[in-house]
Amino acid sequence: MEMKGKDGDKNHLSPFDQNGTQGKDGRISPSWRPPSAKSSRVGDEEEETGPRFRLYDKRSWEDQVQKERDAQRKLDKNNGKAVAHLVDGELKFEDDEEEARKTRDPTLQEGNILPDELSEVFTVDYYGKPLEEIDKYIKDKTFVAIAPRFSNKYIHRFTATKALGCLTPWNPVRKLAVYIATNQFFDYLVILTILCNCVFLAMPDDPASETAEYVFLGIYTLECIVKLTARGLIINKFTYLRDPWNWLDFVVIISAYVTIIIDFTSSPSTGEDDGSVFNPQMLRTFRVLRALKTVSIVPGLKTIVGALLRAFKLLFEVIILTTFCLMIFALFGLQVYVGILRQKCVANIPEYNATPSKSYLAYYDEWIKNDANWYQDGEGEYLICGNASAAGSCPSGYTCLPDIGENPNFGYTSFDHFGWAMLTSFQLITLDFWEDTYNKVIRAMGPWNVLFFVIVVFFGSFYLINLMLAVVAMSYEEEAVNTNREKEEKERKEAAKDKLKKEAAADKAKADKEVAKDSTKWKPPKEDGKQSNGTNNNKDSKDSKVSSSGIHLGDNDGDLSTKTKSSKPPPKIIKGEESTGRNEPGTLVDRNHSCMGKCCYCFIPWLRLQNLVFIFVSDPLFDLFITLCIGVNTIFMGLEYHNMPDQLVTATTVANIVFTVIFTLEAVLKLTAFGKFYFSNGWNNFDLVIVAASWIDFGLADLDGVSVIRTFRLLRVFKLAQSWRTMRVLLSIIMSTLGALGNLTVILVIIIYIFAVIGLQLFRKSYTADKFGEDGVPRWNFNTFFHALMLIFRILCGEWIEELWNCMRAADELCMVVFLPTLVFGYFIVLNLFLALLLNAFGSESLKGSDDNEEEDKLALAFGKIKRFCCCCCNRFKKTPRTASVGPDDIDEEKQIGMTDLDSDTKDKKAIANGTLKANGINHDKGEVDKAFDAKRDKFSDFDAARKASKAKDSTASNAGSTSKAGETKDKKDKKDKDGMALGDEANDMDDDDENKETVVEDCLPGFCMSNHALWSDFDESSFGKKWYKLRYTMCKIVEHKAFEYSILVCIALSSMSLAFEDVYLYTRPELEAALYYSNIVFAVLFTIEMLMKWIALGFKKYFTSFWTILDFFIVVISLASLIADAAGGEDISAFRSLRTLRAFRPLRAISRWQSMRIVVNALMLAIPAILNVLVVCMVFWLIFSIMGVQFLSGRFYKCKDASGEVLLPSVVANKSQCLAMASTHNYTWVNSNINFDNVLSGYLALFQVATYEGWMEVMDDAVDSTDVDKQPSFENNLYMYLYFVAFIIFGSFFTLNLIIGVIIDNFNALKKKYDGSALDMFLTQGQKNYMNTLKKLGSKKPQKTIKRPKAACQAVFYDVAVSTKFDLCIVVVIFMNMIAMAVDHYKMTKYVSNILDILNILFTTIFTLESVIKIIGLRHHYFRQPWNVFDFVVVVVSLVSIILEDLLASIFNPTLLRVFRVFRIGRVLRLIKAAKGIRKLLFALIISLPALINIGALLCLIMYIYAIIGMSLFGNMKIELPLDDTVNFQTFASSFVLLLRLSTSAGWNDILETMYLQPPDCDPDYATRPEGGEKFKYSTGDCGSPAFGVFYMVSYILIIFLVVINMYIAIILENFNQAHEAEEVGITEDDFDEFYVVWEKYDPLATQFIKYEHLSHFVGDLDPPLGIPRPNEIALVAFDLPIVEGDKIHCLDVLIALCKNVLGRVEETEEFKELKSQMEEKFQETFPTRVNTSKTSSTMQKKKEDVAAKTLQNAWRTFKTQKQLRNLTKMAMQKAEADENEKNSKTRGASLANLGKRLNSALSNFFSSSRPSSATSRHSIKSQTTVTTPGNSQRKSKSTLQVPAVGPIYPAKGSDKELEL
Repeated sequence: MEMKGKDGDKNHLSPFDQNGTQGKDGRISPSWRPPSAKSSRVGDEEEETGPRFRLYDKRSWEDQVQKERDAQRKLDKNNGKAVAHLVDGELKFEDDEEEARKTRDPTLQEGNILPDELSEVFTVDYYGKPLEEIDKYIKDKTFVAIAPRFSNKYIHRFTATKALGCLTPWNPVRKLAVYIATNQFFDYLVILTILCNCVFLAMPDDPASETAEYVFLGIYTLECIVKLTARGLIINKFTYLRDPWNWLDFVVIISAYVTIIIDFTSSPSTGEDDGSVFNPQMLRTFRVLRALKTVSIVPGLKTIVGALLRAFKLLFEVIILTTFCLMIFALFGLQVYVGILRQKCVANIPEYNATPSKSYLAYYDEWIKNDANWYQDGEGEYLICGNASAAGSCPSGYTCLPDIGENPNFGYTSFDHFGWAMLTSFQLITLDFWEDTYNKVIRAMGPWNVLFFVIVVFFGSFYLINLMLAVVAMSYEEEAVNTNREKEEKERKEAAKDKLKKEAAADKAKADKEVAKDSTKWKPPKEDGKQSNGTNNNKDSKDSKVSSSGIHLGDNDGDLSTKTKSSKPPPKIIKGEESTGRNEPGTLVDRNHSCMGKCCYCFIPWLRLQNLVFIFVSDPLFDLFITLCIGVNTIFMGLEYHNMPDQLVTATTVANIVFTVIFTLEAVLKLTAFGKFYFSNGWNNFDLVIVAASWIDFGLADLDGVSVIRTFRLLRVFKLAQSWRTMRVLLSIIMSTLGALGNLTVILVIIIYIFAVIGLQLFRKSYTADKFGEDGVPRWNFNTFFHALMLIFRILCGEWIEELWNCMRAADELCMVVFLPTLVFGYFIVLNLFLALLLNAFGSESLKGSDDNEEEDKLALAFGKIKRFCCCCCNRFKKTPRTASVGPDDIDEEKQIGMTDLDSDTKDKKAIANGTLKANGINHDKGEVDKAFDAKRDKFSDFDAARKASKAKDSTASNAGSTSKAGETKDKKDKKDKDGMALGDEANDMDDDDENKETVVEDCLPGFCMSNHALWSDFDESSFGKKWYKLRYTMCKIVEHKAFEYSILVCIALSSMSLAFEDVYLYTRPELEAALYYSNIVFAVLFTIEMLMKWIALGFKKYFTSFWTILDFFIVVISLASLIADAAGGEDISAFRSLRTLRAFRPLRAISRWQSMRIVVNALMLAIPAILNVLVVCMVFWLIFSIMGVQFLSGRFYKCKDASGEVLLPSVVANKSQCLAMASTHNYTWVNSNINFDNVLSGYLALFQVATYEGWMEVMDDAVDSTDVDKQPSFENNLYMYLYFVAFIIFGSFFTLNLIIGVIIDNFNALKKKYDGSALDMFLTQGQKNYMNTLKKLGSKKPQKTIKRPKAACQAVFYDVAVSTKFDLCIVVVIFMNMIAMAVDHYKMTKYVSNILDILNILFTTIFTLESVIKIIGLRHHYFRQPWNVFDFVVVVVSLVSIILEDLLASIFNPTLLRVFRVFRIGRVLRLIKAAKGIRKLLFALIISLPALINIGALLCLIMYIYAIIGMSLFGNMKIELPLDDTVNFQTFASSFVLLLRLSTSAGWNDILETMYLQPPDCDPDYATRPEGGEKFKYSTGDCGSPAFGVFYMVSYILIIFLVVINMYIAIILENFNQAHEAEEVGITEDDFDEFYVVWEKYDPLATQFIKYEHLSHFVGDLDPPLGIPRPNEIALVAFDLPIVEGDKIHCLDVLIALCKNVLGRVEETEEFKELKSQMEEKFQETFPTRVNTSKTSSTMQKKKEDVAAKTLQNAWRTFKTQKQLRNLTKMAMQKAEADENEKNSKTRGASLANLGKRLNSALSNFFSSSRPSSATSRHSIKSQTTVTTPGNSQRKSKSTLQVPAVGPIYPAKGSDKELEL
């Protein structure tokens, strides 16, 4: 049974058109023919009629076998060489190397959907049956089966060899198995089984789950057998076990059978652990992996997992680098911090007289080991202390002793051996609870150890962890680009089909309706509020408006006509679909269902009413009114709080009723007006749902427990999105991402599920009360499935270490098996994919901004109407004659709307095409950022003004802009931005420009003061005026001079530094206090003088229009005001104190004078509008959650506590009244949590803590335990409250906070384009840029001379060893062993181990010393040419010094100092980096980023400096309560800075905020206490905190540092990683050039820059990819057409450029490109003079042509000689025949034949041994063939390195094969 395309049917789209289709590289590929088609072309025309599907049978198998034999024979015949001919002087090769390399067609891969072209000619009868292979490139013996799933046809591929050794593809059993295995219902059954199985796995203690297990196992076994029968086992491709997913199934099934066998064979026991060696529980956990089977069955999941796995190669490098760095950090900790966390404060020993029974030593030992004598802090933890300088000290009566008791945190936090050191370092890198380790180490070792943490956090956490994000984001982006490309391709085809259909329909319509020729059709709108009819004429789209419901509004002329015409003629009724923006007078539009007209009697009046309502609803004022109502309603909802007065309760209730009625009316009116079109808009449906929910809420108001329905009211806030574009864009981003996240979410759920079930299976019986003592079983555990899910979710949020400690207390180190993989897979990989998806959606969504502006038009129109109405009233009042038109005048409207995109669709398109991705959702023109810079920025106080100005400029000259683009860029070089930074240049080229600047004296006063020209010109002419001008000119010169700026910068730095000394200890140093007082006066005076000088020089106009000078002015005013206050004795008045605090802003003045810092700040300023926009939308999102929190939890966080602060059980105290009654007797208090949901603002703070994952546990615990208002909380009473927080973390924190990262990265990229790159770059395509960048890199490299082998024999031996790769490998092995030896180091080592380690250390040091000695002797002074060698040398010297010092100075020096020397050994480990290329690349990305990161680091330090000084001023005298202590506080600048450094990662900021809530009676509101001596002194806030200041201080700091500056850090790393990776993607990196020259040295040891032509093929073959081309590479080298100079040599640069071109592909040559190329050529001529001085004699193409010509001549000559010999032979044979006739009688026939044979033999051998023709060419080629030997090929004589292909005759004679066989 066959299926063919019929001869007459030409409309079938074949997969590749008959004439061949164009491939992606622009070449024509031959027509697609079914693989089964025979290769002969004659008489096979019906084969060409298109694709066909044939059932696979025995004949198909024979065809495949025959095909394989033919291919092998052809390969043997040509000996694997390319066969070439000369045709008309051009070389032609028989086989295309690229075609031959292809192994499969990417569109026809296993698991893909059948392409449309094939799917159209496929018949349903063939579903699930074996068909012949449809992919012509596959060389293996295979067949396919096509099967439907989810309404798509999928390709399944099988091996055609016998399955299980006996079943052929046409065997009925195997056919049935293939049919079942590919059947969709079989898949659905398996998925259903998996889902059921997952449910049972989550209930491990249910007896039914054991029974069900056997059923599931049976189904899985059946599935496995079916697939094995269909596919075969493992030997061939496409068999069962060749698919990794099947391995997963196989292992799960086998492990299940193993457990069953073990269960049956082992004796039945009741206990879980029966003492048997093997515990089947571990094997049972394998069942969980079945959940992963869904991945292999659902197609979308496979692609996402594919992306993950593709990312894994790069990710693997990042993980190796991270592990390597972790090891370095751990080794450092091991050397420096070993044992220090055991230091505790022990009470001083009382006097003791030794007795015989107990010596003093024994008593001492007993005393220090008794934990009752150790000092505990307020939370019951033992205080860690240190004896180093500035470390934490013990309270009086206690001494700090080492090695007391266990390490902190149940003994898990320490650096005592390598394992714990790794875990602690990993905790620091993931920033989870790292503040705990940070505080403890600083207490034990002093504040200098901050440096270690800065490196770990900024390098480890921010760089390495974000590299993971960069890798995942990039691989996802590539994946997304590919899918988009496929989608676009599909859409293009669909569009082409639709177009044909539409054209046909349009012709028909044209014939039908001549009348409506010019009108645009009106269609119902689409979901997203955009107009669905995209084919609007520009004219119409300008005139007609769209309402928020997406319905066309009639223009006002139409409105008038409908009002005026009311009765006489019968109205004309047109359908809603046919209505245009403007309808004729007297026309009624019918927007109802068709049946309405038939059954309704008063249809015409109804239509009139409907049209009137339509006009009313479509009015912009109606929309404005609804928007205002939404806003006011939101405010009323946000007003609710705990203990509201009754009047307010009544007011909110009434407001709720009023707004519900208004929104109901709105829905009714719109339903009336729009009729059936109402439901075609998403927003209308949304409104309707909310209205319905509001009424249901009223109905159920009295019932308890339905407050959930009240939350529906909150959704009204989302209605704002209709008229607020940014919110709409963000919502659409979230919605579109949710779609894209669908598959990813499934994978995340699978991961959470799997780890939750593994935890449940392994640990559910471990969490028992006896293991946790008085702490009780922790809240977060694995006891039930819900708890396990929540715990895994918590780990995914990055909070894992504390729960790991709890788990290890319950079940030992086995917990790491669950926790660490969850962290790596869930937190690092999948969550980063989420982020990548978001950033991706962000970019593409914000580009679509221009479509959505109709809503703003509506509001702008409404405001325009109001404005006109007011103007009219005013004008009437003034009695000014004016014609007021009722309809809006089009031109007026556009002016009012400003820069909206009303005017034309084309502008939209242009904006989309050129727009930079803008985060704030306003669509900017292409050069938006450019013009913000170009408009002379010093005239504007900020960027926003510049932006507005550039917009105004656009609106007047938008057309001129495009034409003068080239001119603009040339002028741009001369312009400078406000920072004095020439655009497009780099910062360091700036200095000399500034000095040549002309001094211009600006006007002194603003324009309106200078308008009286006569007065001012008289003044200018007067002698005083001239002197005044001269003075101002001189001042200008002074003010603009570098020296003046620098001196002011020094003053700023000194005055800022002086602020750091004003701490709480200042009263103990009166001299310093006096010095600071006077220096403060001096600086105030200096800055005042500077200000006055600038007033004179710049004039008031310029001075007060620049942001930076205004900032200077304010700071000077503050300084003077605080001085006056001090003089008046008002320093204790809080208002004046806060003025003094504001002096902390002085450092800000440094920014405007510091070039690199100003760039960063400008970047931030440009991003601020966008960030604010997103922040405001986030606030609205959070508002919904906050109001929800208030509704659910207000007043429920109160609790009754006893005197020690413990919360009482509800069985002891049930409610508030009981608590207050027992307050006097038991000292109970009824208190509220500081962080609560009592009102919306408190709710915001609580949510901010949840979003930053700091203090969220406490909030969640309170919420989960909450019962009712004024009732005592009960443990986990409200368990499902967790879901509220989970929802908030996903939508509130995850989406919205990550969008801020998106905004910053976006703005950062726009700005980067601004400052980087030359003017010409704008006109280059991406390919050309890649090519130019590669050329630039290439110009900087040259061949190096190889270091000559020394003449002296002994030195030569050293040289050989030094350059040998084996020696290097040995050294790497030694480094590894050294690393292992260092890792063995641990706390309290035995003397034996420590001696061994010392010996090993000396041994390794000796080896490394010997290595450097060998290299120095062998390489002589060249050793120091390489940076790595210098590094090795330094490490060796330091190691030697440290060994010597350790022995000599052990008695004199502090042992910790010696430890620091030992750290230098770690340097040896760093040498491994040299060996690893991938790690080098990742570090290279960091090195590129360093300059930018240093700028951001400087800004970070500046902000921290300011906050440290403000903190000291506001909170320095606060009472020290936990978590504040003697090292963590705001008392001195150092401690404030150290604390803020920790807070910059938002670590533990909630604890610090808690202390700022300190209020009486816990503190003294009037008096503060001195830190030394404890005396009290009067102070405005006493030693209490100030909650309002505290919240503002902490939240602003976290927002600025954590969300903005640190995200810029991330943006730069992502960007630079992308650049480094792009260089790799482009294909060529610096490393490749280095490698090129390393290989070149072998062929050109003297660095002549030339190699011999005959070595070329070997040289190119020896290179690694991407530059290398493996041999045979002859066709490629010939195609390069490289120039050959005298002596048959080729220059390195020519080879390198050709190879680069080969990697980068074709680059299109434009004028700009040629110009740049010629510049590069000139540069090369300077760099490589030898290349210019040689003359070209030939080229590789020419050589090959000569070669082929020679071969062709030889072959022709041979053919001629053979034919001549054969003619002679024939003649001789005929003569012989005559002679034979004569001698017939005497000789037998046999003898004559033998004689003939001999003669033939001799003649043929004569011919084949005859010499070749002696043409010059061939002689030359013979010579070159025999004499060449190459470095790599000396043993193969008489073979050219350039393998000449075997060339056949050009025109072989017919039947020549047979003749030659004779």
